[in-house]
Parts: sequence; structure tokens; C-alpha cells
Amino acid sequence: MKIGDWLVEPAANRLRAGGNEVELEPRVMDLLMLLAEHPGKVISKPDIAKALWGDIHVNDDALTRTVFKLRKALGDDARDARYIETVSKRGYRLIADVGDAGAAAAPRGHLPRLALLFGGGILAAGLAGLLTLTVFRSPEPASPVGSEDQRLSRADGFYSQFNRSDNEAALRLYETILEESPGNGAALAGLANALTQRLVRYEGAAGPVDERTSLTEALEGGWLDTARAQDGLDRAIGLARRATRADPSHDRAWRALGLALSARREFDEAERAYERALVINPDDWGTMINLSELYLLTGRPERSTPYLEQAWRAMEAGYGDNPVAIRPWHSSVGLAVAERYLEAGDPQAAELWYRRVLSLDPLNPQAVRGLAQLLRQFGDASRADALCLELENASGETC
Repeated sequence: MKIGDWLVEPAANRLRAGGNEVELEPRVMDLLMLLAEHPGKVISKPDIAKALWGDIHVNDDALTRTVFKLRKALGDDARDARYIETVSKRGYRLIADVGDAGAAAAPRGHLPRLALLFGGGILAAGLAGLLTLTVFRSPEPASPVGSEDQRLSRADGFYSQFNRSDNEAALRLYETILEESPGNGAALAGLANALTQRLVRYEGAAGPVDERTSLTEALEGGWLDTARAQDGLDRAIGLARRATRADPSHDRAWRALGLALSARREFDEAERAYERALVINPDDWGTMINLSELYLLTGRPERSTPYLEQAWRAMEAGYGDNPVAIRPWHSSVGLAVAERYLEAGDPQAAELWYRRVLSLDPLNPQAVRGLAQLLRQFGDASRADALCLELENASGETC
């Protein structure tokens, strides 16, 4: 696509003109593509905000900064606009010519789906014990035994077990695939994830019993700030960036980049990578969980809980297609939401979430205990006792 003097490469987030090359942030490119879909037409600020941020509420400053970055990249001047014109009290429009540059840059077919699915929320505290490291692939048609796709699926299967030995097995399988196909985006993303997982969970720990269970724990412990961990994260980030270049439409590659950047405390860029993953796959519950923890780490708890709620719903919708991947996480996410509401002083909302967990996981001890405690607070001790007795009779667990 040509816009004015610039050749636009949306998939690479890049502009080129003559010998100049400019990299754009994903959201800035999304803004350019939105305006380019309606050249000459004024698009209102609310419509632009909806397209770029979905249901997340942003103030005018966020949009103004995004427009400023786009103008700067294009070499445009708001006072003498050649590309982006501000229409007072209405919005913005693209006034430059838009043309077809042939096959040099394919259009972004996913632009109408631009949306982060949840915004606004309840002030809440930490997500204890809930890993941010969820990276799974959707089921795919069976491939011939020994094929690259089958080996990749096997590597992903090892990775998703979240224990040290299986993570190391996955790492070696990804490396074997890359020896034969150095540009395999899925294997690059998988290897980046396995390396980050190793650093966050296992390396620098005193022993298996001291393995960390969350990115927050690893960051607070200081291990990820050591030179050895930083070197490992540099490698993981490099692999993830290669994966995004190899396949810019691969949500897992962007999620891998977001995770590694988060571990390096590069939270702004990590957030953009996660958001890109959600643009590609709005039902990517693993990215939603990662974003939820990122918002806690960066002091924005009001944006954290809604992503956990959305992750729960995405899991619920996708359970039938991928039960093996979702089952170990679904209850934990629901319980984390309940605990957030408890900490925010909303026991009624917490009760609802405990009941949601029990509707799908009827003997979950943590949910039974949480609900029983709330019922006692609400004056329904007999029902609380009945729940605890049922749990003890069925599983041996007690309240």
C-alpha cells in the first residue's frame, strides 16, 4: 500500500520511502490502517478509540499521543498537514493519496477485530500462585509421524506440562526443529517460551521445592536481575523477535515476546506485544492472564481483574476444543477472580465466582472453603456445614 510518499508494510509495522525506513508501534500502524480504509473521511475520536482499544476506556491524551507518533513517523506537521488532518471537535482524517503498491504489502485482514476485550475493573491485589506462562496451541489435524508439525506438537505438549524435566525436553525438541528449519516461527516462539520458563521458574532456585510459580515471584526475588538471567532473557527476546518477523500473524510469537520482555521489566513494550497477540486472536486466554499480571506489576490493578474474567470466559467457550490445556487453569483463574473481589471488599461478587468454579469443578477444596466461609458470614452456617461435609465425604478434604 502507498500512502503519500510512503510504502506501508502493515504486517512488519514498517514505513519506507527512498532510503528511509521507519518502524511503527503496532497501535500506531493500526491507526494508520484505520484512516487509510476511509481516506478523506473524518473518523471521530470515539470511533478511533473503540477500534484501537476496544472496550478499554482511554482518555484523549492516549489518542493524541498515538496521533502524534503517527505524524512524527510520517514527517507530518499538524499546522501544515499533508497526511493527517485534525478536524476540530470531530476527529481526524487521512488527506494523503492512498494507492496500491502491488504485492509489497498485504492488507491487514484482522483490523476490524481490533479490540482488547475488557476494560475498567475492580481494585484488587495479587494473583498468588497463578502462572503467567500459559502458551498453548489449538488442536490441529494429525500430521505424518515424524513430520515437523508432529514434532512441534510434541514439543508443545512437553512445554505445557509446566515441570522442569518436560520444559527441558521441549527446549531440546524446539532446538532440533530449528536445526532443520531455522525460520520456523512456531519453533522460535516455543524455544523463546521454554527459555523464559526455565529462567522464571527453575534457574536460580535452591531446589525443586523452591521452584517459583509466578513471574511476580521471580521478579521480587531479584534472580531475574542477575547478569546470568539477563543474558538468558536477551536470547529469549531475540528468538521471539525472530518469530514475529517470520510470522507476524502468529499470536503465540507475540505472546512469547511479551513474556520475555515482562521478565526483563520492559513492561510498556511487553504490553504492546500482548495487545498485538489479542488483535490476532481475541480469544487468547493465556495472553489475558499474562496481561492481568502485567497490570498488577505496573500498578494498574483496575485493569487486571477484567482480563482474568475475560480469560475465564474464553476458557469456558473453548473448553470443548482444548480440554487438556484448559482444565488445569480454569478453576485457578476463577478462584483468583473471587479472591480479588474479596480483597476489594465485594463478598457478593466473590460468592458468585466461587459458585461459578463449583458449577464446573464441584469438589474444588479452595472454592468450597471460600464459599463456606462467606455463607457463615452471611448467616447461613447450616449450608456452609453441609458443603464442608459433602467435601469431606467425597474427597477426604476438610474445611
